[in-house]
Amino acid sequence: MLNLLYALSLLVPLPFWALMILFPRQRLAQQAMESHLGVLILGGMYVLTLFGALVSGIGRISIDFSSPQGLAAVFSDPAMALVVWLHMIALDLAAGYWIYSDGLRRNKPARLILVLTLFAAPLGLFIYFMNRLLERAAQAALHEASESSLVTQ
Repeated sequence: MLNLLYALSLLVPLPFWALMILFPRQRLAQQAMESHLGVLILGGMYVLTLFGALVSGIGRISIDFSSPQGLAAVFSDPAMALVVWLHMIALDLAAGYWIYSDGLRRNKPARLILVLTLFAAPLGLFIYFMNRLLERAAQAALHEASESSLVTQ
């Protein structure tokens, strides 16, 4: 069962990533992402796997996030490792969806950032947020310059 869930965890998000990256402005992509279906499916898989791992491992699995060694012990249980994997995959897709929808709303292409987010979500989010901060700073500087030129006239 864990192998099937793992395979699904790899397959379920792929169509959503493909739609966001390859066909961002197509209505199908927008409808698929607005449905949140990918995140809902992965979230459901996460809940079921978490519940199953906790029920089957009560007393057997030591859940300790207080140290790297404790984290490694959690990962040593295949069911708990799958729980953490599903957690990451679902949040990666949610982050991708946010970048995608924000890019559409702002009319800014986000394909390259989405590809980066697919493979390294925290790095993709970091670059996307840094880009947003730099854009805001540039807009603020432009606005300030235009106001000061109006004052001097």
